Amino acid sequence: MFKPKKNAIKFVLITFIFVIVVIISIREVKVYYKELHEISHIFATTKNSTKNQIESEFRSFLKCENSTGENIQNFYLIKSYKAASSTLSNVLYRYGLKHGLSFVEPNSLQTNQIFPFSHLDTVSKYPLIPSCGKTYNLSTIHSRYEGKELLEKTMPKGTRIFGSVRNPISQLQSSYNYLRFGDTLKKNGITFDHFIENPLEYSRKYLDFPNEMKVLNRPLNLVFWNQQSQVFGLYDYKIPAGVGRKEILQSSIYQQEIDKFLERVDREVEFVFIAEHFIESMAIFRKMFQLDYSDVAYFEINSAVKNHSKDELTEQQQDLIIEWSYIDWLLYQRMLDKFEKLKSNLNYDLNYEVDIIERTSARILDFCTTPNHYKIVQGEFCPIKLLDLSKEGQKNVCCKRITQQEWEINRILKELMKESSAHC
Repeated sequence: MFKPKKNAIKFVLITFIFVIVVIISIREVKVYYKELHEISHIFATTKNSTKNQIESEFRSFLKCENSTGENIQNFYLIKSYKAASSTLSNVLYRYGLKHGLSFVEPNSLQTNQIFPFSHLDTVSKYPLIPSCGKTYNLSTIHSRYEGKELLEKTMPKGTRIFGSVRNPISQLQSSYNYLRFGDTLKKNGITFDHFIENPLEYSRKYLDFPNEMKVLNRPLNLVFWNQQSQVFGLYDYKIPAGVGRKEILQSSIYQQEIDKFLERVDREVEFVFIAEHFIESMAIFRKMFQLDYSDVAYFEINSAVKNHSKDELTEQQQDLIIEWSYIDWLLYQRMLDKFEKLKSNLNYDLNYEVDIIERTSARILDFCTTPNHYKIVQGEFCPIKLLDLSKEGQKNVCCKRITQQEWEINRILKELMKESSAHC
């Protein structure tokens, strides 16, 4: 009887297994390519949809006048110095003009300067340009927040309160650079390193303001001391100007007052931008206050040409700044922690929101400005980057608004408010 050889049996088995594997592989490849085609189709559809949305937002941006939107809100900006507040002012400026809203605008141009007057101090010293209503819709001026109750003397109840903070180390460097304080000190042989070793002495000795700005006998020469906390309302609490971390940690009274200050910020300020996470902050702000993407499109405004960077400082030098700006450090850390918790609990795709804002802003930037986008000019205090309008941008009022500097905005708003009040 004939018996197949073992090799023949092996061959048959191997061939059979090979055929099965090939069949399965072909099926898997078909499934893979089918899924790949579906994914590619979805991606292409999403890409086209996003592109269409960007163009829609761009067209919306170009219609920046005479809007009759239903979701009109009142805003008060706690305007921290060198913490992206000029960019935020520009957002509110465009929003207000788009909806025909009124602005808090004192008659004196001095109210645009860097000093920690309270909101009511500013109003009482420099009477406001009258509004056709009893209150005002928007406030973007430099003034010190002092609680909802006093704010409602000029703003409606329910006004949305927000602000911005920045790491005190880079914020102090930016203010120092922008205000050209370094130039004053250099004339006296004092470097930035010298300044941060004894900021209280050098501030009192060399930094001063014109007499007409000292109307309220505030310690204006301490503008670099916890600068951000000052505008968030620190002066309402029993903390002597000029105290540092060492004195604070040795005083339970100071610590209790700081806790009260931070608790009020938590309680009354609805949202605080983190300058180091600005685009994410803007995306959350847009969703929180139900604004259009075109409303929050933005460019960098009022940015100084930097002479110092954080990387140039040693850990010891950074610690000296924290010693001097310790309350700002506590405020920043608290707001940063709050921001991170908020991010972790979002019920929407933050990356998508960021992408739409970035691409909308880029589309507007390409249309409104020249290919280089920026040019360097001499600002009020130091050289700054100025947006360079294209030929199309020079003809378009919406482009002009989104690129205007703070001093231009204040001048325009004063003129508009005066014209409006004359026709009430």
